Amino acid sequence: MLLNRFKKIFALFVGLLILSANSFAQTSQDQIIQKYLEKANAEYDNGNIPAAYKNINATLNFCTMNGGVIPANVLVIARGIYMQRLNEIQRSYNENNYIDIKTNLEEKYPAVNNAELAKKVKQIAADVIAIEKAEDKKQQKDFLNSIKDSTSSTNDAIADLGNKMVNQSEQTKEMMRQSLEQQMQTTELIREDSKKTQRSITMIFVIVVIIVVVILLVVGLILLIMRISVRQSQMQQAQYAEAFKLLAKNQSQTNQLMIGGIAGLYSSDGLKLAGSSTWSQEALPEPEDSEEEKEALRELAVKCEDLGAKIDQATGRKNNSKNVSEIVFKLATRLGVPQHDAMVYFCASMVYDAGFLSVNQELLQAETLTDEQRKELAKHIYLAEDHLQFVPKKYWEVFFAAAKYHHENEDGSGYCGQKGEGIPKIAKIIRVADSYNALSSKRTFRGGMDKDSAVERLEEESYLYDKEVLAALKDII
Repeated sequence: MLLNRFKKIFALFVGLLILSANSFAQTSQDQIIQKYLEKANAEYDNGNIPAAYKNINATLNFCTMNGGVIPANVLVIARGIYMQRLNEIQRSYNENNYIDIKTNLEEKYPAVNNAELAKKVKQIAADVIAIEKAEDKKQQKDFLNSIKDSTSSTNDAIADLGNKMVNQSEQTKEMMRQSLEQQMQTTELIREDSKKTQRSITMIFVIVVIIVVVILLVVGLILLIMRISVRQSQMQQAQYAEAFKLLAKNQSQTNQLMIGGIAGLYSSDGLKLAGSSTWSQEALPEPEDSEEEKEALRELAVKCEDLGAKIDQATGRKNNSKNVSEIVFKLATRLGVPQHDAMVYFCASMVYDAGFLSVNQELLQAETLTDEQRKELAKHIYLAEDHLQFVPKKYWEVFFAAAKYHHENEDGSGYCGQKGEGIPKIAKIIRVADSYNALSSKRTFRGGMDKDSAVERLEEESYLYDKEVLAALKDII
């Protein structure tokens, strides 16, 4: 009996201890919440909104810990601080701050969000779009002015050439008239001399012989000129034939590479790299692909080729997918990218513009675009995901980077604002390959540049491109 009574007393004592500990823990947590809430209020009153925002987030974090509920007074204060924070972002836009507060409202602390805060978030997004539209409009205006200046100079050159041709034509007519007059005078002299002595007849004979010799010389000169022209024409035809042979050979190699011919890129010794750079130094050791992995890459390339053909058809850019992917593969190899990674780059660069398939096709065929339409087209970098579901998960990061960041510039002036080392390597290579292909390919509004001129144009704007990739382009062109 004494033992049972002792057990009951001990159990009651332990229960009191546990109850006291829980009460103490709850009191400590309430004190911490109150402490951060007071700091947030103080910073808010002092006008230090970033500090107030930081402290109110700490308060919210403690409130929601272990599934807790945010008290009403905390919600009221949090909403006021969040509204002021959004006002600051609206006055001086910062993408990271905007994404942070948007994530908190929608995911971490949805209880704080209300109609006014949601409206303010949408208004900031609309302001950013309006600013970007204004910048696009200015760029379009500058482009049109440059075209106008170029057209004016071209018209002046054509006018000068026309004037020169008219002057030359008049001079030729004057020379022919004078020649005709001389021939008439000679004929008249011959008629008069025919009535004179034998000496005059001899002179006429001599004159006739001279004329015949001159005619023969002229005919011989004409024949010589014709022969030279024929020879030059034959040489040109031979050059054209040789060029077509080379073109057919290159096309055959390209088709083999594009349609499952990837096996040829794998040799027993591996692919020999043409040089080394920080690209190869930073790359992981090249894995030895199994036959299954090689076959998987072949199947991936065939699927990418089919999708690339659809993209080219939609955008009206003939063979753009083939051309860009071939250049990307050569650049990656030149930069020392491992063979396996270079093949993944090759596949990703066939479908980097897949987002265009989700854009209104009428915009892709339009000859002129408004600022809103240009903005709509720019959204293609976010729309590729639905068309790339066939890509294995292990390659998804490369394909995603190719689709989203291929318009990024080294100076941060691209669509997403990434710059320098913040731009993925695949995107850096596609940026150079795509720009070079665009300059060297024919378009409906202009002809294509020759290779050297296209490279020179890229070097003039080298601040937009990775220097190592540009150097590699010069080596392979």
